[in-house]
Amino acid sequence: MKKGSIITGVALGLALTGYGAWCMYKKYCPECANDMKKDMKRNMKRMTKDVEKSIENMM
Repeated sequence: MKKGSIITGVALGLALTGYGAWCMYKKYCPECANDMKKDMKRNMKRMTKDVEKSIENMM
């Protein structure tokens, strides 16, 4: 049980650190953050379409 709680604590700490870093980045460069967010959404849509195509090809 101790290992599970350590892993959970580390994962939670990393998530909070990443969120804090994103908030600071957004505060100091809001235009850059908006562009990065748009690019990530575009890339996720493209990856989703690629996965759907590969699943269709396997069928």
